[in-house]
Amino acid sequence: MEAAKQIGNVYDKVLYPSSTLPQTHPSRLATIAYLRGVEPAPVDHCRVLELGCGTAANLIPMAFHLPESEFIGLDLAKRPIAAGQSFIKGLGLSNIILQSMDLLEARMEQLGRFDFIIAHGLYSWVPLPVRERILEICQEMLNPQGVAYVSYNAYPGNHFRDLVRGMMRFHSSVYESPAEKIGQAKGILKLVAHSRAKPDYYTEAIQAELNRILKYTDAGFFHDDLGEINQPFYFHEFMADAKRYGLQFLGESGANELNHKELTQEALRTMRELEAADEVVREQFKDFLIARGFRQTILCRGELELAPNWLVDRVTGLYASCDAVRVDNAKSADPSPIVFQRPGGDEIEMADPFIAAAFDFLRAQYPCYIGFQEIVEAARTGAGTRSEKADEAVDATKLAQVLRTTHSGGFLGLNIWQPKVVNRVTDRPATTKLARFQLTHGESATNQLHISRRFPDPFARQLVLLLDGTRDRAMLTRDMIEFAKSTGGPIFEKGVQVTDQDQIPAAIERQLPAGLQSLARDGMLIS
Repeated sequence: MEAAKQIGNVYDKVLYPSSTLPQTHPSRLATIAYLRGVEPAPVDHCRVLELGCGTAANLIPMAFHLPESEFIGLDLAKRPIAAGQSFIKGLGLSNIILQSMDLLEARMEQLGRFDFIIAHGLYSWVPLPVRERILEICQEMLNPQGVAYVSYNAYPGNHFRDLVRGMMRFHSSVYESPAEKIGQAKGILKLVAHSRAKPDYYTEAIQAELNRILKYTDAGFFHDDLGEINQPFYFHEFMADAKRYGLQFLGESGANELNHKELTQEALRTMRELEAADEVVREQFKDFLIARGFRQTILCRGELELAPNWLVDRVTGLYASCDAVRVDNAKSADPSPIVFQRPGGDEIEMADPFIAAAFDFLRAQYPCYIGFQEIVEAARTGAGTRSEKADEAVDATKLAQVLRTTHSGGFLGLNIWQPKVVNRVTDRPATTKLARFQLTHGESATNQLHISRRFPDPFARQLVLLLDGTRDRAMLTRDMIEFAKSTGGPIFEKGVQVTDQDQIPAAIERQLPAGLQSLARDGMLIS
């Protein structure tokens, strides 16, 4: 218990950079559970517990967007809990409670049972008794059809992280302040990474870890890499511990399919041979092949009977969303495959006009989640097959199979719950009270998809703050012009600063429609 309190003191001293985590949202967890035959609680009427919630930056948006659900957040550190409580009070939320509490002292008699339990960024960074208590809480407090999410550092990928962690902690141990430790830890890696006249596999590995660390915030790096405890696990080790507490593997919250284009035929053949093996064995071999360093594992009670794979017939009860667009198939000598590409560059090919029409429809409706039957009807119309009623069942089955496959690969989103996001700009556009409140305290705001969007530009923040549903475009233009005059800040159009003060009103008027449409694409607008 003393070690746990020392960790809590460190998090009071240096606040961990909390943020929203889409992979922990009840809708994500419930969707995966539903696809494997579980009957999870309704997302909009459920109880959620987050262990190690910090400032509750992840939990508060859930509570705001799901007002009929109940949320409890626990954290040992007092300072982040106080910050979260202040934020909750400012928003006027009544369905969320935060408590500073040692998890070893958390009891079901006080807290009750939950439909969803979240433990993100906690399991690998706490002493053994606390790790055991996390799994024990899942055993004690999960409802019969409940779902738990536990993330942790994983081997074999974390062997690279261990390689640099030892030298960083050794070198920085003689320094007192967090800032000194952070600077000296990065310094030793730079020294070693550039120590060879001719780089070799060792210095290249150090350089790769240095590149990872340089993308971190200082506070995140301080806790995650320089902390007293950072214990990775092989997947089979974690699952052995989970099994001791009556829990079984339900899935991963993130994309969990191997990229076949990156693997040899021999590797793919081995994975096919393992299809009849135990699921834990298959998952462990996945980690071996991709050197996975972090897992976001979903658990449920061991007595539940799970489908061995995601059930195709259950896809028909879900909503889908996808931002992929058709692109020219320049890579193929045969122009017949239709290529869809996501903004990040991921691509899929398809030859079926009906499936292509379904993806076209989803892109047109993005970022909205659309019901399965509506997608089928729109795709049949788009492909010119609507009159062939006898084939509708065949088309529906075919679409369900494609949606299941593309969702498991992370190319498309499926959801058991339909977020109330809109994809168009209304006469009097509006954002949520939550988004506007968040932007009075920082540069990030959370949409109804539980995704945080950054607004580093003060003019972009001001536009969001004005979107309370009372202003039409003319009024928004007027108020944005007044804001520009009052701040004297620079106005840019197509990357060029508008220096003529007389041209600023016209520049703002031209940019406003694009700014509003960008907010719609980012899921920031509500009806």
